[in-house]
Order: sequence, then structure tokens, then C-alpha cells
Amino acid sequence: MGNKNPKQFVYNSDSVDGNYYHKGRDFSQVNVESCSNLSKRSFDSTSSYRTANSNFSISVSKQCFRLSRRSVYRFQQLSSSPYESRKTQWPVPQVESCFLPEFSVIGSSDQEKYKIIEEISSGSFSRVYKVLKSDSNEIFALKVISKSKVISENLIYQVKDEVKIQKLCGHHPFIVSSLFCWQNKRKLFIVSNFIEGGELYKLLLDYGALPISLVKLFVAQIAIVLDFLHNAGIIYRDLKPENILLDSDGNIQLIDFGLSKILSYGTTTSTVCGTPQYMGMN
Repeated sequence: MGNKNPKQFVYNSDSVDGNYYHKGRDFSQVNVESCSNLSKRSFDSTSSYRTANSNFSISVSKQCFRLSRRSVYRFQQLSSSPYESRKTQWPVPQVESCFLPEFSVIGSSDQEKYKIIEEISSGSFSRVYKVLKSDSNEIFALKVISKSKVISENLIYQVKDEVKIQKLCGHHPFIVSSLFCWQNKRKLFIVSNFIEGGELYKLLLDYGALPISLVKLFVAQIAIVLDFLHNAGIIYRDLKPENILLDSDGNIQLIDFGLSKILSYGTTTSTVCGTPQYMGMN
């Protein structure tokens, strides 16, 4: 009953318009060794398996990676493991990618190294803590910023510029440097040196009018650091006693570059920003 002709699996190298049509080979003629090799399935690179007549080739695999927030080490790990390299690497969530590369993504174990001692100050969308790094017993200042508030206020580039400027100019003796930055799903973190002397604002509250000699010193140091920033193409735009810290030697340390901006030579900005109490109003 039915078709009595045996089924055939045909192969040939004849082609028409770039398409190959295979004829004239019984399935039983396929080399057994090629089938056993095919079962091994090389995952290292694109591989071909040919029959005894070399007319038949099969492409087994092709390497393909998607960009993700995973580190170079992880990428190399996947590359060295043929089975791991086939796992889907999902695209980076936008809430993370918009803060890259300034704010990297690290593991929870690295975040837990910083133990909060006390809160130093707080702002509209950030808080600053005095923290202890457990593996080195060093004291740092940790600024924690809410992602949701940054995004809702359209301040993404402003936060990224803050980190860029602090890393670019942190070598100056009167500027607090940004040492390390990272992010998680909801927060941004900026680690900087802890300045023991506190704010100039607190000094003014405690002692009122300062000696003329001390005022001259502070004004000279402020002028030096602002001149340095201007020569680097950076405008600070938020100078106030709360943003000037005093180190153990009594020298100023400029912090909080959230309103600072990098400008190319000859350009201007039309943005009105700063703290109203300290802005000159006509």
C-alpha cells in the first residue's frame, strides 16, 4: 500500500540562481563518521561537517554576543566557556544605561563594604554620609542620590557632569576628588575623601565675624580654585559657605559640582541657577 519507493535523502552541488538542489544520494550513503562528528557539536567557532564526497556541508554554530553592563571579565569568562556563551545576555535597562559609563554597576558585596556611621548633610535629592570602608578601615564621604528624582527633574547629564568634573579636577589641592562611583536599581553612589573640618558655614555660625587675616586666606584660596576651574573651561555656579569645607590644616575644599558646567572656549550659558540667598539679584 502507498508508495513503495524507499525514501531518499539527496545531495548534490548543482545550483540555480544561487540555490542548491541536491539529487541522487541515498540517505544510507551519508558517512557514519560525519554523523558522529556532528553529534559532538563544536561550540568554539563556525564549523563545517562534510561527507566523503565533500559535497555536503553543515554550519553548526556562530558566536554572537549582545552588549550588556557585564564587565570585561565576565565577557572573557563567557568566551572561554562554550555553553555559557550561548546564554542570552539581556539588554541593559534604560534606568541603568543612561548613567553609564560614569556610574558602573557593581555587586552587592562591594556595596556592603561601606558602613554608614552618621549622616552629614542632605539636599533635595541626595544625602551625604560619613562611612567606614570595612576592608581598609578608612573613613570616606558617601553621597547617595535618588535615581527617580534625577530622572524626573531631567538632571541626568548634570549628575554625570558632576562626577566628570570632580575626577578631572580632583588633583587640585582645594577640590574634593570623586574616588569611586557606582549605581544600583534605585540609587547613585559617589565616594569621596572625608574632610574633617566641616563646612565654612558652620564656622561662621559658631564664631560670627572672622579675623581679617583668616578672611584674606579664604578669599585667596577661593580665587585660586575658581581661576583653576575657569582655565579648565568649567564654571562652578554654586559658590556658598555650605559648599566650602575646611580640612585639618584650615585650607578650603570645594565640594558639590552639581550645578557646574563644562563650556568650550567662547561659549556662554543662559541658565539661571544657584542658591537664591547667595545670588545677586537686580
